[in-house]
Parts: sequence; C-alpha cells; structure tokens
Amino acid sequence: MNRIEIAGSNNTPHILLDVDSSSVLIEGRSFPEDSKEFYRPIMEWMDELIAANPKEVTVSINLFYLSSSSIISVKQLLMKVIEISNKGAKSKIVWSYDEDDDDIKKTGEDYQKLTKLNFEYKINE
Repeated sequence: MNRIEIAGSNNTPHILLDVDSSSVLIEGRSFPEDSKEFYRPIMEWMDELIAANPKEVTVSINLFYLSSSSIISVKQLLMKVIEISNKGAKSKIVWSYDEDDDDIKKTGEDYQKLTKLNFEYKINE
C-alpha cells in the first residue's frame, strides 16, 4: 500500500492518500468527465486500507463544487469509511467549506445524516 497524490486541475480535486496517517484529503473542485474512473484509484486504495485494519482513519474534504456524479463518488468513499469503522477503527470526517457556501455545508450535513459518521465542520479562513 502506497502513498498516493493526485494533482488538482480545473475539473478535478487535489487528492492525498497517506498510508502512514491513514488519512485522505480531497480539496478543490470535483467535476471530472468520468467521475467513476477518476475516483477508482481512491476506492481501490480505500479497499487496501480496509484490509490493513487501521486503528483510525481521517477523511478531510474541502470541495468548492461537486458535480452530481462526484456526489455519488464521495458517498461511496464515505461508505468505505463505514466499513473501516465497523471493524472497530475510529473515524473522523473533517468537512470544510466557505462561510457563505450553504450548499456545500448542506451537502456535508446530508452525508452525515446518511452515514452517521463523526463529522467535524470547519469554516475556511
């Protein structure tokens, strides 16, 4: 299992998957042409993390825009966090948003209701 970093672009977020800290960072805008294909390496990495049985996992999400297909991909990522939690690991989702971006904040709240995961909300400075 390796550390993976994917540079962000105009349409895709910056991704950092850090095996040493069992953490995931997703930041930027997420509306790739093929969301399923873009997020595939992340899902595969998460499957490897599940198999590694970590004691904890932190997912930090700071997205300014999510396409409808990206909303589905992020939900699938959070479902992988549920799998890790169900194996006894401590999990935390850090959901960052701009103070005036009620849509992104509400998206995080919807994910929290859906997943019942531990969310921490953080306003971007």
